[in-house]
Amino acid sequence: MSSRGFRSKEERRKLPMWYRALSAVLMLLAVAAVCFCGGLALVARMGDAGDPVLGAVVLRVDSGSMQPALEQGDVVLFDVYDGEGLSEGEIVLFVAPSGAHEGERITHRILRVTETEEGRVYVTKGDAAATEDAWTLTDSDIEGVYVKKLPLVADVAGYMQSAGGRMLVIGLPLVLLAAVFIADSVVAGRLAEAEKKRRGEDEDVAR
Repeated sequence: MSSRGFRSKEERRKLPMWYRALSAVLMLLAVAAVCFCGGLALVARMGDAGDPVLGAVVLRVDSGSMQPALEQGDVVLFDVYDGEGLSEGEIVLFVAPSGAHEGERITHRILRVTETEEGRVYVTKGDAAATEDAWTLTDSDIEGVYVKKLPLVADVAGYMQSAGGRMLVIGLPLVLLAAVFIADSVVAGRLAEAEKKRRGEDEDVAR
C-alpha cells in the first residue's frame, strides 16, 4: 500500500536513507507543533478556570488594579500557597473575605504583615489603587503566590476568544500534520515505484 501508516517496515527500508531521515524529521516537527499548540491552548483554558494543577495556578488578570506590574488580560503563573508565611511586597492570589468583592479571586500585593496571637494577618493593596484594601487576610484566604507572567499563553488566550483564532491555534498544526503525512505517502510511493523500475531494468541488463 502507498500510505505511510500501512507501509511495511521492509518497504520503508527500501526507500533512500536520505528520504527516510527527512520524512522522520518532518513528521516529528509536525507532531511537536500539534503538541505545542495543543499545550498552549490547554494552559490558556486553564487561565479561564484558575484551578490548581500540579502545584500551580494559571489565571488571567481581569482588571487593571495591579498596573503597571500586571496588565488586564495578562496570564499569570502562581505557586499554590503552602502556608509557610509571606513577606511585604509579594503578589498573591486570594479570595476576598468581605466587602463588595467578597468571594471573588483577587491578585494584589502585600502591603503589611502583622503577627497576632491567632496568626499572621496581611494587608493588601492593588498597585494602581489609591488606598489599601478594606479587608485583612489570613493564610487560609491566600491561594497562590506570584511567579511570573506567561505572555505567549496570554496571546494564545486572546486568539482563542474568536472562532477564527481557535481554528488557527488548533486547526493549523493539524493541517500541517495531515499535509506532511499525505506528502510522505505520495513521495514514498513514487520513490518506491522508481526503485522497483530501476531494479527491473537492472535485471533486464543482467540477462
